[in-house]
Amino acid sequence: MGSMRDIRRRIRSVESTQQITRAMHMIAASRLRRAQTSAETNRAFTDAVWDAIQEIGSHQVSSQFWRPRDQGVDCYVVVGADKGLSGPYNSNILRHFLDVTNNGDGMHVIVGRRLRSQLEFRGISVDYYEESGDLPDPQQAEEITDYVMDLFMAGKVQTITLLHTRFINVLSREVQTVRLLPLDEFRQDKSTQDLLWEPSEEAVFEKLVHHYVSSLIYNGLLEGKASELSARMVAMDAATDNADEVIKDLTQRYNQARQASITQEIAEIVGGAEALR
Repeated sequence: MGSMRDIRRRIRSVESTQQITRAMHMIAASRLRRAQTSAETNRAFTDAVWDAIQEIGSHQVSSQFWRPRDQGVDCYVVVGADKGLSGPYNSNILRHFLDVTNNGDGMHVIVGRRLRSQLEFRGISVDYYEESGDLPDPQQAEEITDYVMDLFMAGKVQTITLLHTRFINVLSREVQTVRLLPLDEFRQDKSTQDLLWEPSEEAVFEKLVHHYVSSLIYNGLLEGKASELSARMVAMDAATDNADEVIKDLTQRYNQARQASITQEIAEIVGGAEALR
C-alpha cells in the first residue's frame, strides 16, 4: 500500500482523466445526432436517383456502367477514422479490408488518418487519401467520386467497391461492402409514363450514375462517422465507469492507510504515556 500522498495524487489523476472521458462522450453524442440526420436525408436522395436510373435502364440504354469488365484492377474506397479512442472501430475495418482485398490487392482510396497509417505500417499502398474530418460534406464525396470514376472510364479499374461501417444503433454497427460500379444487371420495367429525356437518355444516364455513386460514397462517409462516434461514446462511457471503480478502490485504500496512520499515532501516544508512569 502506497503512502497517503501518493494515493491522493493518483485519485486526482484518475478524476482528471474521468472529466476528459465524460467530455468526449458528450461531444460524440452531439455530433452523432448531426451525422444521423444527414445520413437519413441523403438516403432519400440516393433512392430517388436509383429510381431514375432504373427508369432509364428499363429502356435498355447502352452504357459502360452496366457492362462487367475483364481488364483492370479492383478499386476499393475504404472509410475509416482520423482518431482512435473508439474501441474496435478501426481494427474491424482493417480486418474486413484485408479479408475482402486478399491482404491489400488492387487500388485503394482511403478515408481516415488512422486507417492510412495502419495500411502503410503493413506495406500496403494508398493511391488516394482524404481525412475524415469532424463531419463529412458532399464536396468531399464529389472529389472521391471524380477520382474513382475517371479511373473507371479510363479502363484502369474493372470494379469500384465501397467499404464502410453501417450504423445500426448506438450499441450496434457492422462493416459492409457495397458495389458502386459496374451497376448491377438488375433492370426492372419501372417506366410508368413515356418520358422525354433531354438532351438524351444516354447523357442523362451518365449524370445520374455520377450522382448515384457520389451519394453512395457520401452515405458511406456519414454512416462511418456515425459509427465512429457511437463507438467512441460506448468506449468513453466504459472508461468513465472504469474510472469510478478505480476511484472507489483508491478511496478505500486511502481510508485504510489513514486508519492505519491514526492507529499508529494512538499506539505511540499510549506507549509514551505508559513509559511516563
